[in-house]
Amino acid sequence: MRKGRLRYLGLLGFLGLLGVFMGEPGLYGFFGFFGFFAVTFQQQDELLEQNLNKAGMNGFVVSMLGLALTIVVVTVTRSFQWLALMVGIVFALQILTFTISLVLYEKEGGVVDDD
Repeated sequence: MRKGRLRYLGLLGFLGLLGVFMGEPGLYGFFGFFGFFAVTFQQQDELLEQNLNKAGMNGFVVSMLGLALTIVVVTVTRSFQWLALMVGIVFALQILTFTISLVLYEKEGGVVDDD
């Protein structure tokens, strides 16, 4: 069985430990990345790669739209506090979009019945 590279996203979960040691609750969200280690036990096939591509595209579109909106808001308000907040929100939204899209595509399956 071939091992996929998606499982390496689970390593980002260790950034959540920084939040524990530094007392910064904003980093606790990185613990959610540990869920990507579960992909290690999943069979890697062409359908999974296709679903990863589709989910990645969804995350990319959310990222581009969100960052364009961020640039507009920061330009209008001239406040870098908004920049930090909105970049964090866009990051969370793109990861959520990717993850939810991948789960839905995997649940949907790829078997087409010709009948």
